[in-house]
Amino acid sequence: MRALRLSCSVHPHARYVYNTPLMGRLDGKRALVTGAGGGIGRSIAALFAREGARVAVLDINPTTAEETCRQIDSQSGHALSLAADVGNSAQVAEALTRLGHEFGGLEILVNNAGISRRALFENLSDRDWDDVISTNLKGAIHCTRSALPLLKRQPGGKIINIASVTLSHHSRRLSAYSATKGALASLSRSLALELGPHSICVNYICPGYIRTEMTRPFHSRWLFRKYVEHRTPLGRFGEPEDVARVALFLASPDSDFVTGAGITVDGGLTLRLS
Repeated sequence: MRALRLSCSVHPHARYVYNTPLMGRLDGKRALVTGAGGGIGRSIAALFAREGARVAVLDINPTTAEETCRQIDSQSGHALSLAADVGNSAQVAEALTRLGHEFGGLEILVNNAGISRRALFENLSDRDWDDVISTNLKGAIHCTRSALPLLKRQPGGKIINIASVTLSHHSRRLSAYSATKGALASLSRSLALELGPHSICVNYICPGYIRTEMTRPFHSRWLFRKYVEHRTPLGRFGEPEDVARVALFLASPDSDFVTGAGITVDGGLTLRLS
C-alpha cells in the first residue's frame, strides 16, 4: 500500500495552512502544464508531480521552467523542462515532439499560459490585441492541437483550460484579457462535445483574484486588497494552490464523468457581484 504523504504549504500573507494527505491520484500519468514557470502553473505542476505524475513544464522563459523542475525534483518528482512560446505553433509542435519522445505519451494537458494588457479599449494597440490573443487563445489552440495525437492513444485523457471570472464578471481596462478568456471557455465546451467520443474530458477553471505576479498590482495595494477581502465571503485573496487543487480534481479519475464544465475558484467573490 502506498504511504500517505502530507503536503503543507503556507503563504506569508495567508491565514491558513494546507495539511492534506497526498494519495497518488495521478500515479502513472503524464502531464503537460503550460505557463508553468511561476504562479498558478507552477503550483499545478508541483502538485501533479507530488500526486505521482510525470510533468512536462512548458514556459516561454527557460530559466523559470528549470526552476519549477528543480522544485519538483527536490520533492522526488519527475519533471521535464520545455521552452516554447505557446503563440508560436512551430515551437509548440517541436516541444510536443520532444515530450512524446521523453514520456512516450500524454494523459493530461493544462493550458494555463496567459498574459494581460491592462488599458482602456481605445488605448489598446493592434500589437496589444495580437499578443493577448496569441498567448491566451491561440496558445491553447496550438497546444491542444499538437497534444491530441498523444491524448488519443489511450482513453481517459483530460484537458484543463485556465479561464477567468472575467468571462462573466467584467472589469474596466481588461477587455482584451476578458475577450480571450471568454473565447477559451467557449472553446472548452466545443471541444468537450468533439472529444467525448475519444473519452477525453475537457473542462475549464475560472480563477478570481489569485495572488500571483500578474495580480501584484492589485494584491500589493493595501486598500484594494482589504476591499477584495471584505467583499469575498471567504475573506481572503486566493492562492495558486487553491486553483491547483481544483485542477487536480479535473485531472484525476474523480472527474471521469465531468466534461464541458467550468468551475469558479474565487472564494465566493462573484456571488456579490451578481
